[in-house]
Amino acid sequence: MSSVLLSMADIWILLDGRGVVVAAESKPDSAFAGQVSAWKGQPLAPLLDAPSGRKLATRLQELSASADAPRWAELLHLVEGRDAIPVRYALHRLPERDHVLMLGQDQRPTIEMQQLLLNAQIALERDHEAQREIDTRYRLLMDFSNDAIALVSIASGQIVDINHNAASILGRARGDLIERAFIDSFTGSEREGILEALERPQPAGSDVTLEVEVKNSGRKVQMTGKLFRASGEQLVIVRLTDPERGSVGDERLVTNLRQLYNQGADAIVFADRDGGILAASETFLNLTDAPSAGSVRGRSLAEFLARGVVDLRVLLDNARRAGQLRMYATKLNTDFGAQIGVEISATWLDDKFDPVLALVIRNASSGASVRADSGGQDNNVQGVIELVGSSTLKDIVSETTDVIEKICIETALDLTRNNRVAAAEMLGLSRQSLYVKLRKFDLLSKDEN
Repeated sequence: MSSVLLSMADIWILLDGRGVVVAAESKPDSAFAGQVSAWKGQPLAPLLDAPSGRKLATRLQELSASADAPRWAELLHLVEGRDAIPVRYALHRLPERDHVLMLGQDQRPTIEMQQLLLNAQIALERDHEAQREIDTRYRLLMDFSNDAIALVSIASGQIVDINHNAASILGRARGDLIERAFIDSFTGSEREGILEALERPQPAGSDVTLEVEVKNSGRKVQMTGKLFRASGEQLVIVRLTDPERGSVGDERLVTNLRQLYNQGADAIVFADRDGGILAASETFLNLTDAPSAGSVRGRSLAEFLARGVVDLRVLLDNARRAGQLRMYATKLNTDFGAQIGVEISATWLDDKFDPVLALVIRNASSGASVRADSGGQDNNVQGVIELVGSSTLKDIVSETTDVIEKICIETALDLTRNNRVAAAEMLGLSRQSLYVKLRKFDLLSKDEN
């Protein structure tokens, strides 16, 4: 009977109704070999840790209440000189003798296997995360690269991947080009030899360069390719260049723009979406008497504008809405409290993730800035002058106040592009007071137009 039981379990124990070991046996190669014989006549609970002892008592009580099905219990055996050994027991009640037969399996091999599986799962997840990180970097590189790039399979001749710049040159959406024949985007007799030319071996360090005609636009583009192998498949990376469009990453263009930024007669300032200065040219530093570019970087443009936040809001709102704002006249504050008359042109560079406000600031202090509607203002002033001799000084002063007030309101409306809230804030009026004055000077119809 012992042999039969050991064929089904690593260890078996027979308990009487009091939980005392009546008989016990283990496999010769188990951790309990040579020890179970000493358990006979001893209570089993002291041979377990405290939680296992309580669990065993609960299971024995359940068996006393119902012996219809075996009860399972995972117990930790305390073995002298060794770590606790987890054993999963199946408990069977023998009602004719009021004994309980316990058949146990050593859980250490299962735990070790589970640990190996867990380690393998963790390693797979780490590899997966690393692969995702590499794939994300690749996607960002493709999408944000100034170059027009496509990956073409030599075996199938199909486009494996292509970025938006290359798709724009080919005149189709990126999704429509994936897995389509690469040569179908070109026309002319030379298109059949494109893949052969790209596949042809080249001297070390040199690339294949071709000139082809795009089917949708009829433009001639330059194609540069480099052959490589990935996962046993031959691919060619192709860079397309449209001479008519030029290249954003052209080295000469970048050099010229850098020189214009550093040496231009007009100041150039780049600011973030909230008006914080990102970069400022030397001309701007000269206008504001700032000691260095680092001293203005991070500061708000409102600190340098005469009307502060009002000027900044007009620049940001109009540039964001219309894309650009031309010849905005205001004054620039210097670091020493002086003011300089300037004209500002603003352009909204609407990058999806990081839009930038670009400002070109021209020094207008050498002459008065003439506005488009200055003629109407001069007529108003001339009308006041003609009152001298025909009206009292009190009446002339009253008329002059109205003229100046009307000019200020018209100027504020022009500067804010008829934004009444911004105009009221610029003039230091409430919106209700501004409406009263608009009605007074018959400017409501002009404002609505």
